[in-house]
Amino acid sequence: MTIPAMRDADDAGRRRHDAPMRMAVVGPTFFSYTQAIAEEFRRRRFEVAEFDEKHSNHNAAKIMYRVGLAFNPLSPQPRYLLQLAEQIISERYPDVLLVGVEVISRAFVAKLTEAGVRVHLYMWDGRANKGRFQQYLPLLSSAATFDIRDAEELGMTYIPLFAEPMFGDLADPTAEKIYDIGFCGTVHSARVGAVTRLLTADWARSLRLGLMLYYHSKLLFGVKAIWQRGALTVLPRISSRSFPKKVVARLFAQSTYVLDIPHPGQTGLTARTFEALLAGARLLTFSAAAARMLPESIADRVIVISNIEELAAVNMAVAPLHAFDDGERYFLSLERFVDQLLEGIAAFVQTGQIVE
Repeated sequence: MTIPAMRDADDAGRRRHDAPMRMAVVGPTFFSYTQAIAEEFRRRRFEVAEFDEKHSNHNAAKIMYRVGLAFNPLSPQPRYLLQLAEQIISERYPDVLLVGVEVISRAFVAKLTEAGVRVHLYMWDGRANKGRFQQYLPLLSSAATFDIRDAEELGMTYIPLFAEPMFGDLADPTAEKIYDIGFCGTVHSARVGAVTRLLTADWARSLRLGLMLYYHSKLLFGVKAIWQRGALTVLPRISSRSFPKKVVARLFAQSTYVLDIPHPGQTGLTARTFEALLAGARLLTFSAAAARMLPESIADRVIVISNIEELAAVNMAVAPLHAFDDGERYFLSLERFVDQLLEGIAAFVQTGQIVE
């Protein structure tokens, strides 16, 4: 993969006279990625309003969404989405960007498009995990994804994810590393077994581990852990509060390697990939496609593993890495990501595929 040419961010936001300058961004507010994208649009002088896709983020609501009850007859979610669509229409936002959404309905998108609002989508998860967007994909003005397989099979635009600037700000190739392996993530699916092995395997006892483990309910994790061998070892290390992004960036900058365990069923490069690399760490990943989906000069910092036991053979005493050049940093950046989003949005406006 080649590195995209760098652009001036302010010029990128204005280089097409008909690019939308007002936008509503809808996504999960738990993750800061949505806010980071919105802030980058604001830096380019867009007027941006942010909205949560969910009616509530309390634990009871999270459990309801997790078990697929978001649209049952007693759920407030459909009414919430109807009211949100009405607000966006009444405030005359010409464009809506859906980012990493999970519980947006076809009815919500249809109401917006029938009112003349252009709706755009970016997914940072694969359809195998969050496939509801396929119900309204034909209604969208533009659709992009981090998952190259979904892009090819569904006709979406492939746009890799990004790292926020703070990860690069904390990178210091000359600083001594505190941790051999750093990891930050929600402890679900295959991650439970992987983290359990890191905490219990004989070969891992000498490793300096920096672990930031999250689960929305320690009680629920404890109940689930009863049925997974050794998983209760993980419970004391779990936080039910999210970690500040600067704290995560510091962990990655202080780690020789960062471990990346993608969700099953997705082929895209995770945000952790970009964050770890920009912070100056090497990447240990279960993503078989990671090396070939990165520019060659960046891919040499990536080791692909197929199971957690392979970490026993990884050399922890490696030489310091050199700093990235401007082009490499641009590829990993939020700036490049928003440049590519704008290209997709503006292309639909320019080609006349959207009726004003």
